[in-house]
Amino acid sequence: MLKLYNTLSQQKEEFKSVDPGGKLARIYVCGVTPYDTSHMGHALVAAVFDVLHRYLEHKDFAVTHIQNLTDIDDDIIKRARRDNQPYDELGRRWDALYRDGLRAINCLPFDNYVPASTVIEPIIQMVKKLVERNSAYLASDGNVYFRASSFPEYGKLAHLGMAEMLEKAKAGAEDSLVDRPGNPAKESDLDFIVWQAAQPGEPSWDSPWGQGRPGWHIECSAISTQNLGQQFEIHGGGADLIFPHHSSEIAQSETYSGKSPVVKYWMHVAMLYLGGEKMSKSLGNLILINDALKKNSADALRLYLLGQEHYRTPLHFTQEGLDRAEQQADLFRKALAAEAKGQGDIQLWTDQFYAAMDDDLDMPRAIRVMIDLSKAILENQVGTRGQEQLRYLSGLLGLPLAQD
Repeated sequence: MLKLYNTLSQQKEEFKSVDPGGKLARIYVCGVTPYDTSHMGHALVAAVFDVLHRYLEHKDFAVTHIQNLTDIDDDIIKRARRDNQPYDELGRRWDALYRDGLRAINCLPFDNYVPASTVIEPIIQMVKKLVERNSAYLASDGNVYFRASSFPEYGKLAHLGMAEMLEKAKAGAEDSLVDRPGNPAKESDLDFIVWQAAQPGEPSWDSPWGQGRPGWHIECSAISTQNLGQQFEIHGGGADLIFPHHSSEIAQSETYSGKSPVVKYWMHVAMLYLGGEKMSKSLGNLILINDALKKNSADALRLYLLGQEHYRTPLHFTQEGLDRAEQQADLFRKALAAEAKGQGDIQLWTDQFYAAMDDDLDMPRAIRVMIDLSKAILENQVGTRGQEQLRYLSGLLGLPLAQD
């Protein structure tokens, strides 16, 4: 019985499909904003949800795995201005490198990979309905804002007090090209942009509120609704998205559809740190996927990201840890290549692996089981059936374990 930790309830819950037939597992993961290169933090989030995809299929669920591409965003526009190049050209270049990185670490292709720029009309229709329901308003600065007070449970996902939410909302407004803390056009600092008035030199589209472009949060609400329906099973991303991004998605989507919950299980991957600070493009403290693969194999990279810490525990990157993961990958390869002669029962290792995975994807524990099974193979305790099982379990973690 698979249990997943739900950020909303703050408990591990048995996974059950929203679908009446009980076999659909729809996953929406917030992707990248392609204004700079892809790093190990991106790889961590992608690898965790890739394993979830594989494991749900192992459990005989019909998986649909969707990811968005935030190709319209303040960060892209700022970088395009700095580099004096078209925003869409910049986005395509960095997106291609991001996807190359995911392929290099053996992530399955997404069932649909949706750029925000392809869902402008659904976004406009969603904003229109929010305005009609008095949950969004056209302000004097030309932007359309979601009225946070219209959704009594706004911020419920984050489990934060009002002061903390306001602090985070103001920080987001400071980074905006058109908003700011204490903006007199807004009713509250918690209100956030769903449609942004056009500015000179920016991409824009016609709308009932004039030329403009989507706000960040509404993009994901529109994409998930279009692709997965008004209620679906799993929504995930990095833990830094809990507030305001995912909290705002809940408010928009549930107001739009009138259905709650929009998502049954909210899953968040803890941050990756380097030198004591969160690894991020804005800080520039990056370990790039391609650079890591120059020193270590894709198997080692996945083993490190998945097995060093549980996905909900912050991971502090070290090359030493990655080198240890390389040794684990070598152990698995040797076990698979050995002339296995043992006759022992493999059920103990099998049961332990699945028990770990069913416990909120406890991949560090599952990998320790694989290490023990590999040693048993090499010590001739178990034979070819052990090798077959090791190969299958490795596949669930996305490890090809190709021989050199």
